[in-house]
Amino acid sequence: MAVSYAEFVMSFTFFSHNDDASDMNPEARAGAISQLIVVGLVLVAVLILAIRWKSTQHVQSIVIEGVKALRHEEILSLASLTIADTTQSASSKRLAVIRDRILKHPYVKDVIVETSGIKGIKITVIEKQPYIAFPSSMGKIDYVDSTGTVLPYEKFSHTSDVPIVHGIHEGSMINRKMLSSIVSIIEMAKLKDMGLQELLSEIDIDKKQNEYTFITTDGETQIKFGTPENIDRKLEKLRLYMVHSATRQGHPTYVDIRWKNQIVIGKQPLLASKDS
Repeated sequence: MAVSYAEFVMSFTFFSHNDDASDMNPEARAGAISQLIVVGLVLVAVLILAIRWKSTQHVQSIVIEGVKALRHEEILSLASLTIADTTQSASSKRLAVIRDRILKHPYVKDVIVETSGIKGIKITVIEKQPYIAFPSSMGKIDYVDSTGTVLPYEKFSHTSDVPIVHGIHEGSMINRKMLSSIVSIIEMAKLKDMGLQELLSEIDIDKKQNEYTFITTDGETQIKFGTPENIDRKLEKLRLYMVHSATRQGHPTYVDIRWKNQIVIGKQPLLASKDS
């Protein structure tokens, strides 16, 4: 659109006048102030209407991600949130409050609650994960996460294989000191060589002696680890044994890494005498 010379001069005069404000015509000054007030009121009114419109909109989508062991209905029940809620009621409950409610579930490790567009709520659940398995007193297999929370097999059987540990539970309770030792051993093994994990597929704990024995995946060799002390040194000896035994045939009955500066290897079954 073309702008006339007169309009340009008026605009320039309005924004670029260098005279003192006291020199402005009182009527012109009052008119300019009135215009600014009107513009401000219009903007406030538009903002209020926008907020009211948004608050009356119903939540059209509730997206829940990350759940495998838990059901969507469980999360919605904890969140106390439904499609019938408006965005205002969802906001009044506050996303942080919804998050705290969901975190109360014993199988939830963390959760993120956030808005999704104008009319949506997105809930991302991070479930606790099995770290080890153990045969419970009921004769079934259950799982435990790294913090000691027991996770039922029927809900977490979708998980990948984890070490089976015998002797870690006392009744219905998990011995957390033993669990802490196992976590230290497994995590150190991961740092040294991922192949070491294959040697830790099954762990037997002698509660009286506080000694740990690992049974290899094939079940043919026992790794006598001893007490959960000097973990780094023992695992390094086990790693060296694993490297040197890769070219040998057969499997020893046991590998004893409890002793300082030495590895004791048991005889292979075919070579063992009748008295052994």
